[in-house]
Amino acid sequence: MSVNEKKRSWAVLPLPAFVLHPYTALIVAAVHVYLASGHLMELFGGNVKWTHIWKGFGALAGVYVFAALASRGFARHAGPLQKEPLIRSHV
Repeated sequence: MSVNEKKRSWAVLPLPAFVLHPYTALIVAAVHVYLASGHLMELFGGNVKWTHIWKGFGALAGVYVFAALASRGFARHAGPLQKEPLIRSHV
């Protein structure tokens, strides 16, 4: 095992392959938004409990992770955004 292979293995999240699909990651991120909003609305509504703090902000961290996975997946599957430039030079 080379050094590069070893370095890559620690950065990989232990997630099932279907979660790494961009659309599935977006759905999971949307569920995290829903969960975070419930706890953060309770928190900002005056019900200050440790549970609402760590669950609300933890769910926001989940939104960040799964949105990043989705955007990475979309970037990997997409080719060049445009085949031709928008502005053509008239020479």
